[in-house]
Amino acid sequence: MWTLALACAFFLCIHLMISGTTMKDQIIARIGGVAYYILFSLLSTGGLAWMVIAFGIALSDPMNVVLWKSETFLRVIGLFGNFLAFLLVVVGIVTPSPTNLMALRQLPDKTVYGIVRISRHPILAGIGIWALTHIICNGNLAAWIFFGSMLALCALGANNIDRKRMALMGDTYASIKRRTSIIPFVAIIEGRTAFAPEELGVARMLLAVSMFSAVTVLHELLFTAKAI
Repeated sequence: MWTLALACAFFLCIHLMISGTTMKDQIIARIGGVAYYILFSLLSTGGLAWMVIAFGIALSDPMNVVLWKSETFLRVIGLFGNFLAFLLVVVGIVTPSPTNLMALRQLPDKTVYGIVRISRHPILAGIGIWALTHIICNGNLAAWIFFGSMLALCALGANNIDRKRMALMGDTYASIKRRTSIIPFVAIIEGRTAFAPEELGVARMLLAVSMFSAVTVLHELLFTAKAI
């Protein structure tokens, strides 16, 4: 269990204390941008692999206290939550977003468009919902540590990105923030933007549904646990 906690702490630290701070700029100034991104990618991949392996071991650890049993209704809630998570992540990956510097040149005239209306950080929001539903459906300490770390990273990471984009884009990003939300659908519910499902794209939606269906069917084979 301690190994899992250490792995999660390492993964959070490299993202929040290096990538999310001025330390990133200092490192780039010393070793160059290409070297930094290669090193950071290796550390991130290694850290995530360490977390996954440690989580698998921690599940059989005597310290893994079972806090509640995962009843069927919780798994049904989790299934719907994971469906929304897949939509946000998949559609978010293939849709230009003002929070993604690589996609800024491809943005339509209206920066608040498509999936950004639902969440201005659709990928992080989707991973966060995925983590939250897995906490709900896995009432044990190991799951709380593993998925809780992922949820914390998404929440803190989204705010870090907002801070960086505000510094870079100024009033343009402030306008985007006023019309969007991090938590899905909040800006729509509050009337700060309109829900426009036609902007999501049929092909993107079908891709998300297909991937969700495949993972749901193969969940037990891939992760040794049934999806429901």
